[in-house]
This record gives sequence, structure tokens and C-alpha cells, in this order.
Amino acid sequence: MSKKILLTISLLISNRPATVRKCLDSIKPILEQVPSELILTDTGCGEQVRSIIEEYTDHIIDFEWCNDFSKARNAGLRQAKGKWFMFLDDDEWFEDVTEFIEFFNSGEYKKYGLGAYIQRNYLADGSNVFADLPVGRMVRLEPDIKFVYSIHENFNRVPGEVKKFTAYVHHYGYAFKSREDARAHSMRNVSLLLKEHEKSPRNMKHTLQLAQEYNAIEQPEKSLEMSLDGISWFKKGKVEEDFCLNSLFSNEIDCYIQLKRYDDAIERGEKHLAEEKLDPLVRAVISGDLAIAYIEKNEYEKCMEHVRMYWDVWQKYQKNPDTYIEYVTIMTSECFEPRNRSVVLGNGVRAASRLGEAVTAWEWFQALEWQGNAIFISNEMIRAIVGRIPDAGAEERTYYIKMCSIIMRRKELEQYMVDTIREVCGWYGNNVKTIASFAGVESDHWFFKLAGIVNAAAETEEKESEGQEEDSAESAFEKEYRYTPEEVEKLAGEVWEKMNQSMPLMKACDMLTAAEKLGVARSRILEQIPFYIWNNEVLNFYGASGSADIEWWNDQISGAMAPDSLRMLVWRAYYSAHSTKKTADIGIETGAGSVSGDENAIIEDIEKGLREYANCLTTLCDQVYRPETIEKMPDVLSVECQAAYHMKDMLDEIDAGRYDKAVEAIKAIRKLMPGLDSVMKRYLTWLNREMERQKQEAQQAAGEFQILARQIKTKIRVLIDAGQREAALGVVNQLEHMLPDDAEIRRWKEQLTAKPVL
Repeated sequence: MSKKILLTISLLISNRPATVRKCLDSIKPILEQVPSELILTDTGCGEQVRSIIEEYTDHIIDFEWCNDFSKARNAGLRQAKGKWFMFLDDDEWFEDVTEFIEFFNSGEYKKYGLGAYIQRNYLADGSNVFADLPVGRMVRLEPDIKFVYSIHENFNRVPGEVKKFTAYVHHYGYAFKSREDARAHSMRNVSLLLKEHEKSPRNMKHTLQLAQEYNAIEQPEKSLEMSLDGISWFKKGKVEEDFCLNSLFSNEIDCYIQLKRYDDAIERGEKHLAEEKLDPLVRAVISGDLAIAYIEKNEYEKCMEHVRMYWDVWQKYQKNPDTYIEYVTIMTSECFEPRNRSVVLGNGVRAASRLGEAVTAWEWFQALEWQGNAIFISNEMIRAIVGRIPDAGAEERTYYIKMCSIIMRRKELEQYMVDTIREVCGWYGNNVKTIASFAGVESDHWFFKLAGIVNAAAETEEKESEGQEEDSAESAFEKEYRYTPEEVEKLAGEVWEKMNQSMPLMKACDMLTAAEKLGVARSRILEQIPFYIWNNEVLNFYGASGSADIEWWNDQISGAMAPDSLRMLVWRAYYSAHSTKKTADIGIETGAGSVSGDENAIIEDIEKGLREYANCLTTLCDQVYRPETIEKMPDVLSVECQAAYHMKDMLDEIDAGRYDKAVEAIKAIRKLMPGLDSVMKRYLTWLNREMERQKQEAQQAAGEFQILARQIKTKIRVLIDAGQREAALGVVNQLEHMLPDDAEIRRWKEQLTAKPVL
């Protein structure tokens, strides 16, 4: 004799091949271990899905879809034989069903009329961001039990006490692939909900669902309209599904926040909070919203007051979350989820930091989800923490330093954090005290190493100014931070590895001098930097820095290393390029074909700078590369070094007076180094003038020579006519060297050298 069926599990089947098998496999243990049946209602699946579901049961109902979820659910419910009825969708699946099996096999089901488990709604495919919503999906069947409402359907009544399960289903029904898909889904829901609302405007569930769908499609004005409509019906008298009413109060305030109507949010929100009947979750939601409104108006004390209200509810919720299930709706289900909690508590940290309430800020800060894969942190909160540090007292500062240390552990926040600190340091003129105030942050980032060195040097200088004697066996830096001079050298070197980023701040706090105060020579710091880093970062520094910074650093570096060391050759080359570009941007050309004395001086300076650049980098390459590499494989060199060799060739050609070949070298340089284009363009202009001058001089010389030649020829004729043949031949021989192709000269020579006819 077969056991009586205790449970009917019913699913609506649409066309979801990606999830339907997961769903059916997840309930298999129930079907195998509890007397139960499976009913599948096919609302229009394809052949692929149909073949899958037929593997699990032959109890399949073909249902023609009519835009009414209750009718589809009731089709399965009418054929149910179980004492209890469970329903779910084919896009959700259980993580664990042990609780349900024990519930039925132990007989516990006899005490209850409804079972509620958790629907875990994910916001994106593969995401760990979700919101848990308790759903009453199991009911003890009685003759009049049925589904109501065409959308967001539920049972018409609850026939007994509610059993609350901790089991949950994974639900990706709201994890849309695109905003367009999400909007289309919500618009479909809106059309169905509007019909329900027209039939029953006093039904607060439909009103709340409509408000939520308008939120989903980013229409806060319409969502606000629905909330005010529901509240209006409540004031007129009795409403249906009044458990949704409180959430309309919270949604009203949330809409004001979205619309940036902060005064309205404050006025209405404070009024709602004064109502004793407001449930605790709605009270928490409104408090969180008002914290936003107050902080946007820079009312930090009021912001903290409302964050405390939210905090108090959350503390109670954590102790016994089951007691809050009855208050959960679609509007309040995410009240304490990490994203929303981060917004509220982040505003609290921000306000507390502004007011110097470090202990409270630290308490709320620690409650944020710092260990999760996803983190929702406000940039403004970071700015408030960082901005407070320079002005905070020593004890207060320790809390903010701890916060910064935690923030720096999140790689995705690291750069914004450092950028904010650098901005704050800029507010205070990048002075040593401000930079040093961040010394205690635990991080491997170069900025905090710089801050540590600066702070230690400042401590040493302060003690010296106060006449305190320092233990010769241990430096101030060692005492304060337990670092040796060798470690100071290492830290300073690591700071230098990010030269392009760190040099402005190293200048501001004169880090090289600070390191020297701690017993580390600047030459040791500079020489330990890996050459490839030095080469790249110096080039980047010159490309991003202004003249004042460059000149300051040139003074600091020039005397610290040997002029012909590899690092100094790089520095000298780029410094000469920088100086030459500055020179090329000054001076005024006076006219075609000529230049002023100032212009000639400028060209001399440009040529001097180009020669320095070429000599430094070619000397560097000659030390680093084999001669055959430079000659046969020049492409392995950096473009800067390739340009240096072309520059050397150009200068050699100019020295030799071969200006046309120098022009070809300039073309190659301009192609390789567009950054020097202003220099080479001006130099080429001068070179073209020189070539034109040479041409004119040559033409002038040629004309003068022709006149001289005619005069000499006249003299030769006179000598011949006078019979002075030997004298004439001597002049002809001299003129022949000057005019070797002249036919008249050749004829005269033949005539004068021929033997006379007797």
C-alpha cells in the first residue's frame, strides 16, 4: 500500500534551459525522501526544455499563457494530492533541502499552516551581490486555498502559524544581461500591476509593487506618486494588504532623496519617524535616508543622530533576525544588506570625521564589509577621513590612521586613497608636517614610506632644537620605527622607484635632505635605483614636470653623482633636452636671410644643448651595447638613443659644412622625437638660412671670378700680340687651373707651346 502524499511540489516551466535542470535536481532529495509528487506546468517551453522536464515526471500540465500568474499556479494546485503545497520557478534552485525533509519526516509540519524560506536574489550573473527576501512558498492545503493576483501572486490566506526556514534558493531572475532587458521586464510588470491597481486601488501590495517597478525603471516621480496615493487611501480609511503600508512611507522618503528634494525628505521623514506604529525596518530605512539628506546639507550632527537610529535597529536585528521577518517587504528587504549598510554607515563615518568624533567613526567604519569580494565605499567618506588627519590630535589621529591602513588593503581603493592624500597635502602647501601626519599608515605604497622618512627626520630635528641628546648607538628613526639607516636607504630607494609620481612630494618635503639627517647619503639612495627604472622614470618626469621642479631637482642631483656615471648621463641628456626646448621657445627672428645677434646666440645655445644630449646618450650606449649592435641593429636602441646618434651625425655634417646631409639627419630626428620638434624646427630654419647664405656667396664669388677671368684674358691677348710668348704662356698655365674646361685657354696653350715654323 503506497504512502499518502505529504507534499506536492509545483513549478511553472518557461523556456529556461540554463537553469531548469539545476532547479529540478535541487528538489530531488525531497522527492526521494518525503512522500511527495512533482507537477510541472508548461507555460510555453521549447523542445529542448520539454525533453529535459520529461526526464523528471510525466505529470506535466500544458497551459496556454494568458498573462496571469495566479491562473497558471492554480492549474497545478487544482491537481495537487499532497497535504502541503510548495511552488517555485524554474530559474531558482535550492542550496540545501535538508530542513524540508526533516520538517515533513518528523511530523513538525502538523504544527504550521505556512512555510517561508529565503529567496536569494542576485543582481548580476556570477555576482556575489544579492538581497535575501523571505517568501511564503509552502502552504497547508485546505479546500479554499488558492492563488490570487495576476502578478506577484500569493496565497489568498495563511491557514496557521508560519514556519521560518533558513534554507534558501538561488534566484537569478533579476540578473538581467542588459539595462534594456531589465527595463522590458519591469514595463511588463507595470502593465499587469496597473490593471490590478485599477481593480483594487486600496490594495497596498499592488501599490507597493508598482512603486518598486517604477524605481527599477528609474522613474522616482511615478514611484513617489504611488506612495503618496497609497498613504492617501490609508488616511481615508481601511486598506487591503496593510502590511505593505509602512514600506510606502519609507519609499516616499527614498524618492525625495533620489530627486534631491532634501528639505521635503527631512520634513516628511521626521514626521513619519514620530509615528509610534512605524515598524523597525521602515524606521531604519527612513533614518538611513535622512542621514543622506542631512549630510548633503552639511548638518553633520543631525546626520549622526539618524545613523545612530539605523545602527540601533541593526544591532537588534543581528541578535535575532527571525523576529524581523514579518516586517520584510520588497522595499525593506535590502535594509541591512552590505550595499545599503555601507551607504548609511559611510555617511556616519563621514559626518563623525568632520566633527572629530573618531571613536564613533571607527566603530561604524569597522562594521563595513571590508573582507568581502565586493565593497561599496563612498569617495566622500575617504575624503572626510583623510581630510581630518592633518588637524587631528595625536590620539584622535590614531583612529583615522587605522582606517586608512584598512582602506589601503583594498587594491581597488589604493590609487584614489593616495590621490586624495596628495590633494589634502596640497591644501596645506605640501608642508613637511602634513606629509608626516600620514606616517603611521600601514602600507607598502611609496607615499607612506616617504611620510615615514619625513616624520622621522622631523622628530630628529625637533629633538635637536630642544637640546635633547640622541643615543649615538641608535638613531631617532630606529627608536621611533625600529629601522636602521640601511632600511632608510631601502625605503628611500623604493620611493624613488615611482619617481614620476613621487618627485613633486619628495621636493616638497626635501626627502634627500631628510634621509641625510637619518644617516643616509643621497648618492647611495640615487645609485641603488635600478638603472632601467631610473631611465624610464626620469624620462617620464621630464615629460610631466614644470621648469621650477626640474631646476630644483637638477641642483639636488647634479652634485650627488659622478658626471660620467650611467644615471648621470641619462639625467644630463634629458636636462639638456629640457633646457634646449626652453631656449628654442625664446628669441625673435628678424628677417628673411638674416638673424639678429640674439638669434645667433640662441642658435649657439641650441647647438650646445643638442651636442650635450648627443654626447651623453651616445656615450651611454657605447658603454652598454656592443659596437656591432649599435652599427647593425640600431632599432634595439630606444628612440631617444637613436635620435642621439642622428644628432651626432647632424652636428658632424654641420661642422664639415655639409649642410644638405645635416638636413636629412634632422628629418630623422623629428620623426623619432616629436617632443623636440620645436627645437629641430628652429634649428632647421637657421640651417636653411645658412645654406641660402652659402649659395648667395658662391654665386657672388662666381660672378666676380668671371670678371677677373676676362681681365686676365685681355692681358694674355696683349702679351701675345706683343710677341711675349713665354710671359703669355705663364699666365695661361695659371688660368688653366682655374678654368680647366675653357676652350679659349686650351687653344692659346696649344698655340704657345707649338714649335714655331721656320
